[in-house]
Amino acid sequence: MPASRKRSLRQFYRAARRALSEDCQRRHARTVAEEISKRLADDATVAAYLARDGEVDLGNLIERCWQRGISVAVPVLLHREMRFAAYRRAEPLRANRFGIDEPSMPEFVTPDVVLTPLVAFDGQGHRLGMGGGYYDRYFNATPIAKRIGIAHECQRADGLPSAPTDVALTDVVTENGWQSF
Repeated sequence: MPASRKRSLRQFYRAARRALSEDCQRRHARTVAEEISKRLADDATVAAYLARDGEVDLGNLIERCWQRGISVAVPVLLHREMRFAAYRRAEPLRANRFGIDEPSMPEFVTPDVVLTPLVAFDGQGHRLGMGGGYYDRYFNATPIAKRIGIAHECQRADGLPSAPTDVALTDVVTENGWQSF
């Protein structure tokens, strides 16, 4: 797919999620947190993300995980590589080059489940990310059984292109529920 088409899709779906009201965003976040927390094992290490730009906010889910003693990790960027670092209450954070908070003194872990942000997804588990390829490179280097996309339903596309380096999601969770592929 030409880069200009991907750029157009990113602009369209990012605008759609940003157009959701704050109240709608909060409702979606609560619904997604409830759906995911029902399926998490207490001994899991869950990779989440710190939301921005209209992404589904996982703050409520992270708090639920901490209350249950479930280990939480968040992404840390190292040049062109992404790894996950333990994330704890009151963890000192710093902004990376994209302005995304990450632990300032990372303790790297390998998660059992990765909750993946995305710009758009389709019914085959393909995802359109921000274009940096960080999650695909991570999934190619570190096979993770559960690659769960987190999105608002307005980010569902009829179809998305897939390149050989793309790694499909195993599931997607929106305010409308859980979909497995």
